[in-house]
Amino acid sequence: MKKTTIGIIIGSIREKAESARMAAEIEKLIRAQHSEVVIEMFSLREHDLPLWTEDKWKKESEIKSLWHPISARLKACDGFVVISPEWAGMVPPHLKNFLLMCDGGELAHKPGQLVSVSAGAGGAYPIAELRMSGYKNNFICWLPDHVILRQVGDLFTSDTLSERDSRTKARIEYSMNFLVEMAQAMKPVWEKHQNLKSYKNGM
Repeated sequence: MKKTTIGIIIGSIREKAESARMAAEIEKLIRAQHSEVVIEMFSLREHDLPLWTEDKWKKESEIKSLWHPISARLKACDGFVVISPEWAGMVPPHLKNFLLMCDGGELAHKPGQLVSVSAGAGGAYPIAELRMSGYKNNFICWLPDHVILRQVGDLFTSDTLSERDSRTKARIEYSMNFLVEMAQAMKPVWEKHQNLKSYKNGM
């Protein structure tokens, strides 16, 4: 039986991104609970994708060739953690651009766990934005629950967990357990019923 693969998409392009640091923590927590799960990391800083244009639909275009290896890795995943920092109350343009690029079934009908990262007391706006418009033509299925990591600079900064660290860790574990189980449960459904040739755009 093929192992379950979870992709972690890091939506920040900053050199020292808290989103990347939280991605590493989330990876560690998933591995501790599900040693059999394969983790694929997708760092937007490392991929440095161009802005989406209609050239992506052209067979021999440069953007299509750049996207092809990333697309293949995404298609091999069964579910996703999508980590968004909050930039001026918004989802970073690089993450929205990445989701636009995923119009070839890479995320389609697979569960997505939203995680928002805020340096302060915010973090709710990226969740709302992605729930409203971040799924339409890529068909990712956002799970009902989400995680908001507020005042993130103070989280998981020591080998000894604070009370807040422990509460946050427990909540992340709860959400990631749901993600892994949903990825396994949903796979036979979308493999059987998905028809992106007839219905490639959301309504």
